[in-house]
Amino acid sequence: MRFLTRLLRTTLCAGLIAGSALPARAESLSIGHPSLTFYEVTANVVQFMFERMGWSVTLQSGSHSKIFPKLGDGQVDLFVAAWLPDAHAVYWNEYKDNLVEVTTLYEDARLFWAVPAYVPASDVKSVADLAKPEVATKMTKTIRGTLPDSGLMIGSKKIFDHYGLAAAGYELVPGPATDWLANFDARVAAKDWFVMPLWQPQYLNKAHKLRILDEPKQFLGGPNRAVLVASKGFWERLDKRQRALISRIELSQRAVTEMDYWVNVDKMSPRDAARRWLGMNPNTVTFWIQGPDED
Repeated sequence: MRFLTRLLRTTLCAGLIAGSALPARAESLSIGHPSLTFYEVTANVVQFMFERMGWSVTLQSGSHSKIFPKLGDGQVDLFVAAWLPDAHAVYWNEYKDNLVEVTTLYEDARLFWAVPAYVPASDVKSVADLAKPEVATKMTKTIRGTLPDSGLMIGSKKIFDHYGLAAAGYELVPGPATDWLANFDARVAAKDWFVMPLWQPQYLNKAHKLRILDEPKQFLGGPNRAVLVASKGFWERLDKRQRALISRIELSQRAVTEMDYWVNVDKMSPRDAARRWLGMNPNTVTFWIQGPDED
């Protein structure tokens, strides 16, 4: 019986990935995510699960400050993903009364500042070391980050101010991900000494050797859970089976990093990267669909 159950699951998973037709539904939903590729691949995984249940799914991307209000008033049905308890606390606390935590998509989501491993640890081990005159003279003074309303940059501004980095000649510059990545690539190619606000999961952690800097005040918080969040109105539209299915969706920090790497290094689309990962993990997908074995 267990063999037959697993065979059925594998067949169902193959149909899911191949896009086999399932009964059409009238329902539609919108999945929101911040405008970074590691969020987008994760959103595509969730999208695939709903599409193969027959839902019509659209993705909306934007800054945290734009997506969270839409989630709060029901313009966005699902959000991938809220980092709790620290990184997105300011947004979560404002809108949580209208939201439902569905499932933890991955653990150990972290924000930090890092330098390339070729910068000697004997010189730069902590954020405080950046202000040392002998270090500051060697470092690139422009510290480029992501959008100013992200949890990363809200915390990074606190780091910047607390450690007196402006007085040491540094400038903290937020901007779009394209500028942030272009700066990283150029600095690494030139073997410049520089520091970057960074996070995991992120493909750069796989593609390059980086060293996380000590920051004892923890202005960027500690480990977070990346949570799939639903608006209450949307959650109430789902039946018991649908709620159970999406509540079983669980990835890992490593899986999201891998998909992000495929997008940014192997130049796959986020949708193709998600499809590839789903196809490589049929047991996981069929568990999401069917739940635990019942003997």
